[in-house]
Amino acid sequence: MKLLTFAHRGEALAFFKYFEFESVDFFFNGLFKSNDYYLLLTDEGPHAATEKSMATLTRFSSEIDEVINLGVAGSLTLKYKIHDLLWIRTSMAHHAEKLEFKSYSSSGLNSQVDCMSASSRVLSASERHKLSLFADIVDRELWAVASAATFFKLPFSSLKIISDDLSFPNEIKEICQLIKDDALNFSEKLLAEFLDKKTNVKAKVKVKNQNTSLDSDAFYFTTTQERKLKSLLDGLNVKNIAVPQPLIDELLSLQVLPKERSRILLIELNDLLNPFAKKMRMALDKTLLPLTEAGISAQYNSNLEQTLLHLSVGINSERDLERVKNALKIFTYSDYKNIFDGKF
Repeated sequence: MKLLTFAHRGEALAFFKYFEFESVDFFFNGLFKSNDYYLLLTDEGPHAATEKSMATLTRFSSEIDEVINLGVAGSLTLKYKIHDLLWIRTSMAHHAEKLEFKSYSSSGLNSQVDCMSASSRVLSASERHKLSLFADIVDRELWAVASAATFFKLPFSSLKIISDDLSFPNEIKEICQLIKDDALNFSEKLLAEFLDKKTNVKAKVKVKNQNTSLDSDAFYFTTTQERKLKSLLDGLNVKNIAVPQPLIDELLSLQVLPKERSRILLIELNDLLNPFAKKMRMALDKTLLPLTEAGISAQYNSNLEQTLLHLSVGINSERDLERVKNALKIFTYSDYKNIFDGKF
């Protein structure tokens, strides 16, 4: 058995779908198992990654023969751009303004670059430059996972996909939102590379040039939306998926403001690129029907990264209250949560 570790659920979505993981009853949420793999969601940062990796290996190290860390990373150099897939050679760490003495070398034959794990998110140009003197990319969990694997004398390897590069803004909210919006696309690319290199299952990828012209008067894109549009179109090109002209024609016929038309377009392109995410949303909406039909507003994470469900409702009479009570009795939270684990 091999242990796959991810910081967030969004990075692992394609793996949940492909390997049919089941939740493991453990001390904390976020551990799953399939026929050949354990999958651990460590959460972000070195402390959480250390605690959860050590706890998992303490319990299951007798079954695990390799640890593989996968996920997104930021580029510290002009050499690597968004969507580049990189196998890591050496893992280092930078904590409390100083470099950790220990570093860990991966067992991967495909390793290419060195990765620095930072104790906090790296945003400023000065921080990026300082870390670029030691490594080409930066993440927040690999060193902790590598440390745990080494403690248990297990080989480790790591595959990273570049989620943000030097062209990205320094605003933390904007960076995080862009990465979350593209999470499933990142996950599918990670899965294809993983299957190719780790399981000898060749991913069939065709590249086709696609030029989609969007009328500047009919659409209005913010800077963030422009980046999202480019990312989606690049992903569609790689998958050899053309944007249907009827979709553009339908959008142009809508009597809405250009900003709203742009928002709808991005949703449609994301569904075109990630049909699995669309199926998940349809399954979630079906599960939530008893609530919505009772007038309860049920909101889940739009990036499908968290299972947290927000409910809000207005009560104006005893009858309204009884309707809400009955809906909550019918609604099954376990069915809702299973969808996030790929079971629907």
